[in-house]
Amino acid sequence: MKTKYFIMILLIICSHSGYCENIQIKTIDPMPGFEKVGGPAFGESVKSYSGQGLVQYVSDLKIIINSKMFFIDKSCEDQISSSQIRKASIVKYELNKQARIKNIERVVQLNATGKIDRINSDELVIDDQYYLFDLFVTYHEITGDKIDRFDFKKGDFVGVTLNEERKVRTLWHLNGHYLY
Repeated sequence: MKTKYFIMILLIICSHSGYCENIQIKTIDPMPGFEKVGGPAFGESVKSYSGQGLVQYVSDLKIIINSKMFFIDKSCEDQISSSQIRKASIVKYELNKQARIKNIERVVQLNATGKIDRINSDELVIDDQYYLFDLFVTYHEITGDKIDRFDFKKGDFVGVTLNEERKVRTLWHLNGHYLY
């Protein structure tokens, strides 16, 4: 009987001392530019345990690919710390059952990204930067599939790789995948 009274008094004391009238919780605004980021790091479920996309942000512990934030498994830490995988890389990745990236492979590192100001059969202007096309230029979606040059228009967000002569070797269509 004494034990019941002791436990009851202890619970009353704990609940009373934990009561505060003036607690005010202020909302925290998301970091500018990250308002539309979701993904497993925010508790969203994954639809597939593999994919390909644009690296928009990378740190030692987290990576944003196609506006989805993932935690990085220990098996990928070397690639991240050595800067093999960095912002403006297009990567293939695999997730483990905890939705952490367990394997990541760089498909291409883009030399420049931006919106198309002007495009024709010989040249391209991205964010006021002028580029000539290489003779054997190829055009790609973010998935790596080849597409036609006429799929690109003024205002599209794109990435380019350049050859030694600073001519566009590949042009990547990245609409919807902006860098943060």
